[in-house]
Amino acid sequence: MMTAVEIYKLLPKTNCGKCGTTSCFGFAARLASHQASPDDCPTMTASAREALKEADANRQPSPGTVYEQALRSLQPKIQALDFRKTAALFGAALADADTLELTFLNEQYHITKEKVTGPSGAEPLPWISILIYNHLSMPDPPQPAGEWITFSSVPASHAKDKAWAGHVEDVIARHFAGNIAALKAACEKFGGVPSDFSGSHDAACEFRFFPHYPVLLLFYDAVAEEDFPAQCKLLLDRTAPSYLDIESIVVLGEEFASRLTGGGCQ
Repeated sequence: MMTAVEIYKLLPKTNCGKCGTTSCFGFAARLASHQASPDDCPTMTASAREALKEADANRQPSPGTVYEQALRSLQPKIQALDFRKTAALFGAALADADTLELTFLNEQYHITKEKVTGPSGAEPLPWISILIYNHLSMPDPPQPAGEWITFSSVPASHAKDKAWAGHVEDVIARHFAGNIAALKAACEKFGGVPSDFSGSHDAACEFRFFPHYPVLLLFYDAVAEEDFPAQCKLLLDRTAPSYLDIESIVVLGEEFASRLTGGGCQ
């Protein structure tokens, strides 16, 4: 199978979201890890679709997708957790000695040492389980500091700055440009709380991605006469790197943007 970068070159690069993924690159990543089909993209050219299907047909059997392998690699860490201590550290509820209940992106998830299940009782897509397990595996995180920082202030974020801007903040900005009322309604529906954070923004809302993982969304609407496009800034608590690694922070941001704009996969 082709790599995500090779697949991306064949895609329309419109970030239309019709495939159910926020960006074309995100869709390429899902194709590369066998989490999606070329048929999910309605605007792909016939030649590109044929090339992808041919590459997939010729791939060698593997021990599992990248996500499945990552989940397996996390199992020793999860098995070693003391769930009572973990519940206290991460703001989860201890349902019983072997089960945690954790709020993730405004929904309740059940976590055991064998699997994660979502609100419907089914296992979520693999990367959701990975995000939750990665979060719960972080060693002794401090309480949230109540101090906001930009993504670029997170250590080792420089290689991911463009992904955060393009796949998270720009997605939200484009979707809600010229429609602050829709943004506020979406934020309220998603569990966001209006913030009195001072500044020149047109809307501010605070979320909890996890119980101890606050995020502040600042939205600046477009000003056509000044040729000023809509912008979004998603600020993190200073302790965010203690709760997730940098790769997971980006994936979490992408999932949030996708769900907020109505295209999330839960």
